Formats: sequence, structure tokens, C-alpha cells
Amino acid sequence: MPDGAMTKTAMLEIADLHGFYGESHVLHGVSLEVRQGEVVTLLGRNGAGKTSTMRAIMGIMGKRTGSIRFQGTELIG
Repeated sequence: MPDGAMTKTAMLEIADLHGFYGESHVLHGVSLEVRQGEVVTLLGRNGAGKTSTMRAIMGIMGKRTGSIRFQGTELIG
């Protein structure tokens, strides 16, 4: 991590993100922060929730709860 990266405010903050496809609860409490200048990747086996996580962040998942903040602005609610 570059020097001073820990002191920068997060551009994207995700806290306790839950996502649903209909009645199916597919994301369970995802949390992460991305600061300016960082590169982040999601890794995991097939069916681990990578695509569902991205869909929830982008707002194209039917139902989602938790908090998604982009540059301090809440996107859920």
C-alpha cells in the first residue's frame, strides 16, 4: 500500500451488504473500503458471490440492504 494510503478517506465504503435474488439471500454481510489510488479485486471460486457483489454495488440486484457510500454519499435507501 502506498505511503499515506491508510490516512486517505475511502472513495467507496461498503458495510454489512446483504443481497437477495427473490427470496434467496445470496450475499451475507460484505464489507470493504477502497481508497483513492487503490486497486481492488474480488477473488473466489465459482459461486462464491463475486458477480452478485458487483451487481449489488452497481444497484442492479433486486433487493439489497446495508450501506454503500461513494465519496460520502449513501447509495442505498
